[in-house]
Amino acid sequence: MKKNRLYLITAAVLAVICLIIILFRTGILHGPGQNIKSDIFAVKDTANVTKVFIADMNGETVLLTRKENGWYVQDSIAAMPTKIRELLSTIHNVTLQQVVAKTAQSNINKMMSVNAIKVEIYQKAPKFKLFGIRFFDKERLVKTYYMGPATMDNMANFAILEGFDEPCIVHIPGFRGFLTPTYSFKATEWYNCDLFDTKITRIKSLTVRDYDHPEESFTVEKTGPRFFALYNFQHQPVADYDTVKLLDMLAEFRDKNYETFVDYLSDEERDSILQYNQFRTIILVDVNGKETRLDMYRKLTPDAMYLDAIVGRENQEETTPYNRDKFYAVLNGQTKNLVQCQYYHFDRQMQPFSYFLKQQ
Repeated sequence: MKKNRLYLITAAVLAVICLIIILFRTGILHGPGQNIKSDIFAVKDTANVTKVFIADMNGETVLLTRKENGWYVQDSIAAMPTKIRELLSTIHNVTLQQVVAKTAQSNINKMMSVNAIKVEIYQKAPKFKLFGIRFFDKERLVKTYYMGPATMDNMANFAILEGFDEPCIVHIPGFRGFLTPTYSFKATEWYNCDLFDTKITRIKSLTVRDYDHPEESFTVEKTGPRFFALYNFQHQPVADYDTVKLLDMLAEFRDKNYETFVDYLSDEERDSILQYNQFRTIILVDVNGKETRLDMYRKLTPDAMYLDAIVGRENQEETTPYNRDKFYAVLNGQTKNLVQCQYYHFDRQMQPFSYFLKQQ
């Protein structure tokens, strides 16, 4: 009987200790302005951050999710690595500069209520730790705060941490500027702009289909280190071709990206472009068998005279309604994600099959 009572007392003491630890971790026992740590807004273990949810006060949201092969936007589109690194760095380094003075808190709260960005940070974390042991380890919401507008000197931001009701001023030591741009709530601004990022030594094959002039289509296949075979549109091998031109073109696949995401077209306009305006397809396969397909579509322009001036044509009948600077593209069949590219950036990839043949 005494042993049972001892077990119950021990369990109760441990439960109280655990409860106190949890309350301190969530900030419930931190009174306003008492023992405030400078890193109260920060999440130091960013390696275990699994999700970041960002939303503005008008209902526009973005969810960034970590997967085995990288970060994704809205759980489906690859995120831009540089922006993700910048976000995680900000999450790690954001520092409390000071608590807003009592006399100004009412005005700051009103401003924050209509002009703030909500940030939720999820992490694979335990419910609590006891003597270094993790208990109930799983994905959890570990930090929620509201990032407000910049201060008057544009060197910091107003912010409110959930569980700590007083508005604060936060910054990153040594960084000259404010933090709001890092917490973009527009999903398209997080999209990875890369279309191709394969080095020439990693290319296994390349297929280019020209729908306007099918005879200008061709295929390239790897035969050895930096050696390739060229085939015409009937997949017949070409015995003699300009090796330098072909290698220059293949080397360009190490860094190809789009200019902007196209979200201003209606469904009808996008469907019309996909149905009638396709002029080229590029299919690249790397040595690991990964296939990247880019379907290209001409962009219409309402200003035919602009095109006339660009190409130097005097005969109005020779003008075309297609934009000669930019075109649309779809990566890997994701037709809902239409992007805009520049012809100039894809200059070598636009060359026809005859370009690679040696001139007699």
